[in-house]
Amino acid sequence: MEFRSSAPGVEVFGAVVAAFLAAFPKGTEAVGVSTLAAQGIKNPDPEKWYPLQSLLNAMKDVAAKMGVDMLRRIGEGIAGNAILPPGWTTLESVLSGIDTAYHLNHRGGEIGHYEFHDEGVSSGLRRIRMECPNPYPCVFDQGTIDGFANRFRPPGCIDVLVRHDDAQPCRQHGADSCTYVVSWA
Repeated sequence: MEFRSSAPGVEVFGAVVAAFLAAFPKGTEAVGVSTLAAQGIKNPDPEKWYPLQSLLNAMKDVAAKMGVDMLRRIGEGIAGNAILPPGWTTLESVLSGIDTAYHLNHRGGEIGHYEFHDEGVSSGLRRIRMECPNPYPCVFDQGTIDGFANRFRPPGCIDVLVRHDDAQPCRQHGADSCTYVVSWA
């Protein structure tokens, strides 16, 4: 379910916390700083580890204060600023590698996943399905995937559509995962 770490010992790397703060729009940075501080994360160091539940609590507070669209924006910002391995240059390589990057930035127990399913091309439309059984909010994951889709838009492609698969379970309704379909022509 959203905003709930699977175990109390799960930690998130400080670079993720820094990216969370960097995604706040100009003039609202203080909201991010004070929200993290209220959860015990003061002056976050990108090289240290922090309790994941503290970051999730801060995200929940941000959603309450600024709306869930802010969580989507934070997800997009994290994707826009993520440092990725040199070989990750296509949308397919990035989406298939999100789980690897996620596991490098989280530790201490079962942290969840980002599962990549290549559905190929049908009627000229390329489709990838991302199943996300993890504790992050649904809208944040959609923003993250959408951010990577925009950052790594295939050459000649005008738009990449990222949509929540409403036929699948959703964390907003108590499920353990959400599913997103990424498509382009």
